[in-house]
Amino acid sequence: MADALDPLRISRFDPAPCGFSPPRVSLLPRRASWGKGGPESVFLGSGNLFFSRGRYALRAALRALAFGPGDQLLVPSYHCRTMLDPALDLGGHVAFYPLMPSLALRMNVLERIVQGGGGSFKALLYPHYFGFPQSLTEVAAFCRQQGIALIEDCSHAFFGTSDVGPVGSAGDFAIASPYKFFPSEDGGIVRQNGRLAGEARLQLPSRRDWKREARGGASLLKQWLVSPKPVVLSGAPHLLGSSVLPPPAVECVEVDCAPSSNYLASEVGLYGQYASAWIMTHADRTHLAGARRARFIEWLSVVEALPRCRPLVRELPEGVVPYMFPLLLDEGEADFYRLKQLGMPIWRWDDMAVSECEVASRYRKRLIHLPCHQALGDSEMNWMSLALRTVLSPVRADASRSAEV
Repeated sequence: MADALDPLRISRFDPAPCGFSPPRVSLLPRRASWGKGGPESVFLGSGNLFFSRGRYALRAALRALAFGPGDQLLVPSYHCRTMLDPALDLGGHVAFYPLMPSLALRMNVLERIVQGGGGSFKALLYPHYFGFPQSLTEVAAFCRQQGIALIEDCSHAFFGTSDVGPVGSAGDFAIASPYKFFPSEDGGIVRQNGRLAGEARLQLPSRRDWKREARGGASLLKQWLVSPKPVVLSGAPHLLGSSVLPPPAVECVEVDCAPSSNYLASEVGLYGQYASAWIMTHADRTHLAGARRARFIEWLSVVEALPRCRPLVRELPEGVVPYMFPLLLDEGEADFYRLKQLGMPIWRWDDMAVSECEVASRYRKRLIHLPCHQALGDSEMNWMSLALRTVLSPVRADASRSAEV
């Protein structure tokens, strides 16, 4: 295994030469329904600190642990680049633990990594990917035994319950990104769950950006006062034949130990906007949860008979409020290119540190994230479904198009 203290090797994909079409559907919700009730969340309670983004909330947790030079943060091998940035900003290092295809960690390998790490591991970051709570009993016990702080990453999981309680309640710290669930301009939450209360103290955000506050307030007023018009996506996607291939991709591996370009020093210590906090507490959570679950189930039915792909998760347990729908492509690069050319809203983590984990290497360019948020209209969902069939199953897409006529 490579020395964890070596500079990171970052695999990067540059989409600029591909000429992708702009997304025709929003990846995140842009409007809200207002109301009371719905699923509860520890991130809606008191005692949480509200930053502008989850990456800066994570930095606050690490800073409370006195994380710095010589310390290491254990991070999953499949990760968003911004999960690494706070540790690098504080002068520390990151080490990667491998994952199973389900994205659960491999405990036996994690134990070997920690035993060979020389005692420099300060914290472990463990995500609930795509809103599905991971099992925490074993990893929490291991972290307590080793004196490693557990940071529960709930950026994809604002609601739900794991095997030890509500998501966000098991780690020494927990972070969340409410703007991924609510139509807010920003938002990153950090909470401390008590075990390290005598040793670690979170520091409040230190300042506000009043220009950002004004923009957030204007966006809230628009959501509150203007009734959204139904979105109608007319016309079936044009069929892209097999001869339409992506241009040579701009791929590179960079050696770097600095935070990414998405980590802005100007936003460190910045409060989340008042408007974002208001939306989070006044949005209709019953509608949010029900609509997301319904769209996720709809996606499952869409991809069930499609070739060249499979859902990462095949069931939606009771109480799970999904963030996005993860779909694994058999022919990741070619089909990803065709979908993006149609204007399909897709996210994937293709800017990632190199590790020895085969799952992370495979998922980097083949695991795509499709929207299932509460603001999707039927016409938008129908168009996305047809776009997916057009690329992955042209014969079936032609039949659907004939039926529409």
